[in-house]
Amino acid sequence: MARAATAKGDQHGLPLGEARETGTTALDLNIYVPHHLTVIANRWSRGSSRIYLKRFGIGVNEWRIISMVAVEPGVSAQRAGFLTSVDKGIVSRAVKEMESQGLITATQDKDDARKTSLTLTKKGYALHDRVVNVALERQKRLLDGLSHEEVLQLARLLGRIRENLPAVNARELERDEQAPKGKRGK
Repeated sequence: MARAATAKGDQHGLPLGEARETGTTALDLNIYVPHHLTVIANRWSRGSSRIYLKRFGIGVNEWRIISMVAVEPGVSAQRAGFLTSVDKGIVSRAVKEMESQGLITATQDKDDARKTSLTLTKKGYALHDRVVNVALERQKRLLDGLSHEEVLQLARLLGRIRENLPAVNARELERDEQAPKGKRGK
């Protein structure tokens, strides 16, 4: 059974942060995992987008969709957006733009016009192959100094954290829905 967070530490024994004169506790950002994940993801995405736009004429959202379609040809636009955490409006605009560039083919389902399956064109696969080399080289530099075993362990741990997200978000939403109006999110 997990211990509840206390002023001294959380259920993992990690300190919550420094107590302030106001009686509140400030996060210790050096050990607050969501902070690390957010900073890494934001900086990675910004850097990737700049590089991919300059070298290949696509942004990071287009790359996410292209890489997803390469992994799962025929994937629906909705699923591609879900798996890459890209907003459906962004996916829709990116797909239209990539179609106009001849990188991707979007085929509407004959039984359900809301469903669109995506496939890369020959030009799309050629672009994918160029970008994937840059993406893998950037990942190699990002993980510099980590052993093969550490990289595998990191990937496993991040996967477990990602698996926890739906339950974390559902619990917070459920708690907010049960709170009286005016007390939500507190």
